Amino acid sequence: MKITVLFIFLLAVLNTLGQTKDNSWKIYDDTEVARAYISMSSEAFDWMMKNYSSDSLHKCTFRYKNKYIDTTLTDVGIRIRGNTSRSAQKKSFKISFNEFVKGRKLYSVDKLNLNGEHNDPSISRSKVSWMLFEKSGLPASRANHAAVYINNNYMGLYISVENIDDDFLKKHFQDYGGNLYKCLYGASLAPNSSNYTQETNEDKPDMSQIQRLINILNTIPSQVLPDSLEKILFVDEYLKYQAMNVLIGQWDDYWSNMNNYYIYFEPKAGKFRWIPYDYDNTFGIDWFNYDWTQADPFNFKKISSTNRPLIEKILANNQYRDLYAHFLQHIAKNTFQYYQLSSYVLGIREKIRSYALDDTYRRRDYQFTDEDFENSFNMSPFKTSSQGRHVKKSILQFVNERNIYLTNKINYVGSAPIVYKLDYFPKNPGPNDSTYVYASCFASEGVEQINIQFHPGLLTVVYFYKMKFSPAVNSTTVDDADRWVGVIPPLGKNGFGRFKLEIVDKKGAKGLYPRYAFVETKARGYSTSGSNVVINEFLADNATTIKDPANTTKDEFDDWIELYNPTQNEIVLTGMYLTDDNTNLNKWQFTQQNLKIKPGEHLLVWCDEQGTQTGLHASFKLSKSGEYIALVGTDGKTIIDEYTFGVQQTDVSYGRVPSGGNNWSFMKPTPGAPNVTTDIKEIVIPTEFKLEQNYPNPFNPTTVISYKLQAASHVTLKVYDVIGREVAVLVDEYKQAGTYKATFDTRHAELSRSIPSGIYFYRISAGGYTAVRKMILLK
Repeated sequence: MKITVLFIFLLAVLNTLGQTKDNSWKIYDDTEVARAYISMSSEAFDWMMKNYSSDSLHKCTFRYKNKYIDTTLTDVGIRIRGNTSRSAQKKSFKISFNEFVKGRKLYSVDKLNLNGEHNDPSISRSKVSWMLFEKSGLPASRANHAAVYINNNYMGLYISVENIDDDFLKKHFQDYGGNLYKCLYGASLAPNSSNYTQETNEDKPDMSQIQRLINILNTIPSQVLPDSLEKILFVDEYLKYQAMNVLIGQWDDYWSNMNNYYIYFEPKAGKFRWIPYDYDNTFGIDWFNYDWTQADPFNFKKISSTNRPLIEKILANNQYRDLYAHFLQHIAKNTFQYYQLSSYVLGIREKIRSYALDDTYRRRDYQFTDEDFENSFNMSPFKTSSQGRHVKKSILQFVNERNIYLTNKINYVGSAPIVYKLDYFPKNPGPNDSTYVYASCFASEGVEQINIQFHPGLLTVVYFYKMKFSPAVNSTTVDDADRWVGVIPPLGKNGFGRFKLEIVDKKGAKGLYPRYAFVETKARGYSTSGSNVVINEFLADNATTIKDPANTTKDEFDDWIELYNPTQNEIVLTGMYLTDDNTNLNKWQFTQQNLKIKPGEHLLVWCDEQGTQTGLHASFKLSKSGEYIALVGTDGKTIIDEYTFGVQQTDVSYGRVPSGGNNWSFMKPTPGAPNVTTDIKEIVIPTEFKLEQNYPNPFNPTTVISYKLQAASHVTLKVYDVIGREVAVLVDEYKQAGTYKATFDTRHAELSRSIPSGIYFYRISAGGYTAVRKMILLK
């Protein structure tokens, strides 16, 4: 039985309409060089430059300008940043918008890292590295070039790199409340190793999970390591990180120098996520008289000779070794070839050339010449007459020579097949919903078949459901290339079960995954026992549907949850709780005295974090990308009703049909009234990333652009004129897999400039996929 799934037809109007709450993309726009103008007292500037080891922040006025922004803020904090680079003539700077004005942000950003890149004559190696991580589907900082001026003095061309902090976690992980650790030199994960600094939740210091990871790595033999390691680390993410570093010659990392990485412990998963950091020493930067294009991918040169238990234990395990080799080969083939990178790398040179050549500070540390800058990008052998002898290769020269060396160096040992990534949807199915299972798998001998082994309820029988190989077309991520999809039929009312995946390679070798536990799934039932109020309907992206009446001075279209009493009895809500966090069931309480809901009555709760307003206002907002919500009893423990929902549509609610019923559906919002469904057609899950031709075309004044996402990813959809100037940003956010629509409206008053008749181009970037199409505006 097929699942009827609605994957969003989200009307994503221009970003300037304010629909997108996170505007940080404007800060990191890389279509041009941004300008940062800083004014501060000469005394404070002189002190800061002289005392460069100090982390003291000084007040300044900060102006940031690019095609989207021209904003000036006062009382901004500034200091020197970095480690060994602090003593360089070309300093790097940390900018803090919230140090002296608590809670303040500039376009959703509270800090900027302005990196001088004084080792790198191209001022671009880290920028190229971040792009490659993004194309490979790994969490990575955004970056753009910025010209920096202090007190009207041009300090040079910098790279503005996104800070890895709580805001970064919110963009990349659904559960972002855990502990983030910065790991610098010495963080080898060996016993008694050090330099792990907790960067979030600092008021609750906790190193226990890092110590647990260290204990596992240093006490469990390699061949039985996976059972324990996969309980605490997303191993595939670490292997992709390491494969990328080995490709680009990043020696200042965990493997070679036990340095420069972050790990984030995600509470709901109970595992660490690996986050890359600091990439100026790449693409042929070398201080050790070593040619990194010739570095053995399975025996990467160590700059520091102490043990690295994580990579050493992993490579000693045949399954992990082959998986690492697979990642290395896939990334090299799909994102690291000269023909894939040349236009991007040379395009950076053209964009930044005038700012780089005017940068006198870039000459001060190693006397880099203009020729050094020009030659840093080409495929020709890099030569320099300056003191920068640590620069051994140009960027594209390194790419070409690295690929040549690796041609016959990546091999396999014929290990057992492995399922390295597993997910399923929906997490909380209705009784009539099928469950889709997604798995990314690899076998050096080739995958023959994958079966879902499903154990229904308490029965001893096992049902086998075959999975189908379903790779994403045009995606550059290895997960999408290795994807299989299968379906578990509906479980029925209150049905439940558990499953594992059986993978078989072409030589008959088998494996069961997850290794250490079954995946549990349970269908929602519905009880009409006399004490149950239910979550009946909610709207997670309210743009125009219903105003919050509590604010009489301006329009507020806030999220809301509707409760419904399907019983024959009046029920007291006072003392109960609503939550959007299954680890914090007491998040918001009904404190109103003698608050009751009558039989058949609907009750609306605004989810807007505005508890001081009149009415019922919960202390959380709803996420349109999906989350968990629950109604909890007065004891703070008993869950009366709960629901886990997926990605939502703008101004379309999700609720029970009919009110109080078992089935859930998208519908026209009916706050405070019985639920009514609309006609929603079934949409097949896309099997590829695809950008459709706009319709109508030619158009005036509006047109609709449809696109498909084969997998969840961050999406940008932008419109350009014929000379390459950006006209509008239609989409810039993380979206789940599905089919979407965006409307380009040329009448909107907040467009950066008037839109004349002519040819325009629209470009999408998602999950490593990019595509461009042409459209015509006729007035």
